[in-house]
Amino acid sequence: MRADFTTPGRSVLARRRAWAWMALAAFAGLVIGIAAVVVLSGESLIGLVLTGVLGLLLAAAALWWAFTTRKVWKRWLNLALIVLLVGAFVVDLVAFSLWNAAGMLAIVVAALAYGLASRRALTGDAPAARAERSATPPARPWLLVNPRSGDGTAGRIGLVDRARARGVSVHELAPGDDPATLARAAVAAGADAVGVAGGDGSLGLVAAVAVELDVPFVCVPAGTRNHFAHDLGLERADPLAALGAFTGPERRIDVGMVGDRMFLNNVSLGAYADVVADPGYRARKLATGQLVLQGAVRGERARLAVEFYDPEGLLHQEVLVLLVANNKYQLQHASQLGARDRLDDGVLQVSALRARTGAALARVVAQAAFGRAGTGAAWAQWETTALRVDSKLPDLPAGVDGEAVVLSTPLEFRILPRALRVLVPGTLRPPAPKHRPLSLSALRRLCAVALGRASA
Repeated sequence: MRADFTTPGRSVLARRRAWAWMALAAFAGLVIGIAAVVVLSGESLIGLVLTGVLGLLLAAAALWWAFTTRKVWKRWLNLALIVLLVGAFVVDLVAFSLWNAAGMLAIVVAALAYGLASRRALTGDAPAARAERSATPPARPWLLVNPRSGDGTAGRIGLVDRARARGVSVHELAPGDDPATLARAAVAAGADAVGVAGGDGSLGLVAAVAVELDVPFVCVPAGTRNHFAHDLGLERADPLAALGAFTGPERRIDVGMVGDRMFLNNVSLGAYADVVADPGYRARKLATGQLVLQGAVRGERARLAVEFYDPEGLLHQEVLVLLVANNKYQLQHASQLGARDRLDDGVLQVSALRARTGAALARVVAQAAFGRAGTGAAWAQWETTALRVDSKLPDLPAGVDGEAVVLSTPLEFRILPRALRVLVPGTLRPPAPKHRPLSLSALRRLCAVALGRASA
């Protein structure tokens, strides 16, 4: 969620201009250093580049074979090959660096200086505060704590006692309890804010009650992944800090619906839903995911028997994975995989993986790694406010915010813009802006800052 910019003082702008000039000078030194090494090293650099490219291709192929093979010894053989390839490249790189020590040292120093100076110069591009409004602290807040989430995170950090010390009424989730029923009963008894301390799968049911009864909602990240908490801007490593939300400001964010079920993150169908539904998933997530996805890329698992249309009217059928998300996830750049910049854009993001062979899936993965996973024969992605998914099957297994469920067809997805009132800690800081110092946009922004043309 974005916020309005504030106008920094002249001293702040002057410091940013100084850092921008230093960043541009360091970038010029970086370019000169690289050019000098290229000119002086001659054939040795060409050999290093060719060796690196060849090694990268071989390592990528070995990694793919290690992932898809059933044979344990083949997996270890391919992993050993990867280690040898990486080791050989490191040896070549060290030898090259020693031979061109002065030039390489200048490049390293210039790169570090550029990274530091550009980050300082562009810091002012980040919002100073989030779009939020002050709220009267709830008089009778209520918190549902899942003691099993995150392998017992709540118990290890004394979450229940700390919440009660703040005047929060706490209920510890027991086997057989229904979170929605408990939340509805708490509001009926006078609670004027409801919260959940648990993982992503625990949040949606209580958040649905908060939307239905128009009371604020609090998220305390006490689970394993805590994707929603991350995208909200909470510090996942410090669940106790999230208790400050009970006296903090309020935001409004979107929620997604599939039928009458709410989701905060996403709904997955197909191979990933098979991973979530596997009985061994909770205990052995990585191994279970590998087995299910291996079968999918070998064609051993049936494609998802569904039909749906994109905004251009193109019919999509029999996909490997269908992911419908509340707002836009970053799925096209591997370095930012699975994060959302905003939770209030009012859109659903539809992602359909249609790769039918291991080779096609490998191409999609490779393109994502280089930020080029655009729409094509094996992959499609778009934004919408509603989606209908038809199937000849009466029910489809799905993963809703990471929890295995069965949904009745047809599936009707829709977005509810700014339907959920969320309380956040008053000390919460906006996330650091994405910093890609070597992009053309970053260089243009640096020039604008240096010349005093940057907006506040």
